[in-house]
Amino acid sequence: MKLFRNQRSKLLKNKKLGNYLAYAVGEIILVVIGILIAVSLNNWNENRKENKKLLNIYSIIENDLKNDLKEIEKVQNFYKIVDPLYSKILNDSVKRIEYVINPQLIQLTIAFPEITFNKRGYNQLIDFNTDSYQDSLPAQIIEFYTERLREIKIDDELRAKDFHENYTHYKKNYKWWADLISMKGGSQEFIEYAITDPDYKNRVASAYFVTYKVFLPELKTFKKRAAVILEEIEKRKASN
Repeated sequence: MKLFRNQRSKLLKNKKLGNYLAYAVGEIILVVIGILIAVSLNNWNENRKENKKLLNIYSIIENDLKNDLKEIEKVQNFYKIVDPLYSKILNDSVKRIEYVINPQLIQLTIAFPEITFNKRGYNQLIDFNTDSYQDSLPAQIIEFYTERLREIKIDDELRAKDFHENYTHYKKNYKWWADLISMKGGSQEFIEYAITDPDYKNRVASAYFVTYKVFLPELKTFKKRAAVILEEIEKRKASN
């Protein structure tokens, strides 16, 4: 800067106004270029930090989805096991002795596996500013979670409501409820009800419908869409 000042002084003393103006313009241009370079470097550094943060969120979502898929697998496996039991009741092919030796038969309308989804990464992505990104993956992930969790929540609430109504109905109307809920197995009174009363078959049919025709298909859709998200996340991680 001292060199620039000395040069300005010489030009003014020699009354070379044109050269001085050209020099002043050049000096301004250099300052502007310096500012632009500094801003560009700062923006590049900030973008690098934001991109690193986004990749970290992707990793959390990846881990969340993998854990969710494991939980879904457990629920699906459970219902694969009890599916034949539903069918036997609905086809009137259950023998009395089976209610005694198989506790799962007497729990079909009052017990079900719960599932909770991990949303840590999703919540962080919601709070992350993705407006400056051309990548469509953040919006794709948010849409996936918003739609799938809403649909599963609706169906899961229907499933819970159906089972809760059975719980309340049995508790209020049947003396065998105490033995059933204490896990002593089905009493003769319960077995008689299950074998002969259409009410029980209707409740089993309702539980089957909300589980196999409504809830499980939503879990299957979640798995399919989650696989696409995981594949896209792997691509982003590989390209950085």
